[in-house]
Amino acid sequence: MTTPGATPEPKIQILDLAVAYSDGTESLQGITMDIYAHQINVLFGPAGGGKSTLLRTLNRLNDQADVALQRGQILLDGEDILERDYDVIQLRRRVGIVFARPVPLPMSIYENVVYGLRLAGVKDKAQLDAAVERTLKQAVLWDEIADRLGDSAYALSGGQQQRLCLARSLALQPEVIMLDEPTSGLDPISTFKVEQTLQNLKKDYTILIVPHSVQQAARIADWAAFFLQGQLVEWGQGRQVFTAPKNRRTEEYITGRFG
Repeated sequence: MTTPGATPEPKIQILDLAVAYSDGTESLQGITMDIYAHQINVLFGPAGGGKSTLLRTLNRLNDQADVALQRGQILLDGEDILERDYDVIQLRRRVGIVFARPVPLPMSIYENVVYGLRLAGVKDKAQLDAAVERTLKQAVLWDEIADRLGDSAYALSGGQQQRLCLARSLALQPEVIMLDEPTSGLDPISTFKVEQTLQNLKKDYTILIVPHSVQQAARIADWAAFFLQGQLVEWGQGRQVFTAPKNRRTEEYITGRFG
């Protein structure tokens, strides 16, 4: 948790962001907040509140969706990533994303990790080998599978596949890692390993996560933002939001009175 009263540097600044889809589903209404560097930033709230939309907008995945309205700014290190001429390929290298359902590629564990590096033109085997060991250690997976790198990724358990997908994202050395309910289908032990991995990773990366439960949000949040029907209801240090929320709707959601 962040030391009370200490505010870290924002890695991403979201300014009056609004997003609406043509069919009227999940949208954002005038969102203004910061995503802090080297912190675990949590987005929580009921389904349909706009959390996944925000992740997709930060990664410019919404470019491929039927968006009727998008306005506002998203500043990554001071540069607006929503500008038409912003390099989207470079953005997705800087801001990686891991989805709820692990999607290993139909190839070996080793080739899963280096897939993005090969696409980026990396051919040096020593460099690829080093990236595999580094990222699998960062994802707390190396000790479990170091002697099985040639095996199919499909042979891994669900929890291992999720951490493999995280390692694949880390191989490109992003600055920000976004995770959309990465433990929703995992058992408690695998969930614990992923949460511990995130605590270790925040030293080197900025973490933005949509957790699968309020309990998980409270456990891991350095900073927390409560979303409800496309609105940012409350945002602040995790300790404050989950123990002394300022908004009645936040308190009612955290205590299970709705949602």
